[in-house]
Amino acid sequence: MSRKNKIVLSLIFSVLVILLSGCSGSEKLNHYYLLLAGESQTWNLSDYEVVLTPEDFKAGYGTLQMKNSNEYISDSFRFETHVVINGEDIIVHSSSFTGPEIDIAEETTGAMESGPYLDENGSPITLNEISNIYMMVEWWDVDKRESMNERIDLFTKSTKEQTFFN
Repeated sequence: MSRKNKIVLSLIFSVLVILLSGCSGSEKLNHYYLLLAGESQTWNLSDYEVVLTPEDFKAGYGTLQMKNSNEYISDSFRFETHVVINGEDIIVHSSSFTGPEIDIAEETTGAMESGPYLDENGSPITLNEISNIYMMVEWWDVDKRESMNERIDLFTKSTKEQTFFN
């Protein structure tokens, strides 16, 4: 074998080793992007985003719209986004408004960003550890003169044997 062929063969082998060393298959990238929507008796929530990576947790940028109403005047409005992680219910995002005569018929959620949520071993959680994501909406009903509460379910972990979220 000529010296030139040995060099070419050595280069090809080196490139293959470098390429294949990155394909071990033992490491998973645990990056999840969820675009969620849901509704309750009174509310529609659309375009609510949840981003889960080993580096951070982000939630928000959704729109809450009151069904069948272009305007609804209230004195208070509040929402809380809950995530159930390994059986523990955690409020990850919330916002509230109070004051006289607030139109709450359509509200944007804003957004939040934090570091990752960690499991009992100190490792960042994955989507497999989340069983539910839901939003609680509370507002003052001026006609009924009472505080109203409704739940909007956004994500429930699949109990199917096969799913794309495993």
